[in-house]
Amino acid sequence: MTVEDLDANRHVRTVLVRNWVNTQRLDYSATHGTLYVRGRMMLLREPPPEPGQQRDSAGVTAKFLMHLEKEILKAPGIRAVRWQLDGWQRTTSAWIAHGIR
Repeated sequence: MTVEDLDANRHVRTVLVRNWVNTQRLDYSATHGTLYVRGRMMLLREPPPEPGQQRDSAGVTAKFLMHLEKEILKAPGIRAVRWQLDGWQRTTSAWIAHGIR
């Protein structure tokens, strides 16, 4: 793991914590400019409801995941994010939830 990868991991952790993501349920690691995120996306504090936004059982919305991805991609050295989240599928332009409440 390079110094750039370590800096990217530190930045990602900061973004996740700032957005109230439970980091104990996720595994994330940057390698050569690509961030890999696996696990269950859960929030420690659920944001206020937004009209028209469906949430999964952990309170996560597609809009939140898009916001999170944009914040992560601002990190120096991260050019791409590969997601494997329980209950969510990333398409080229959107997030699709499986198990919406």
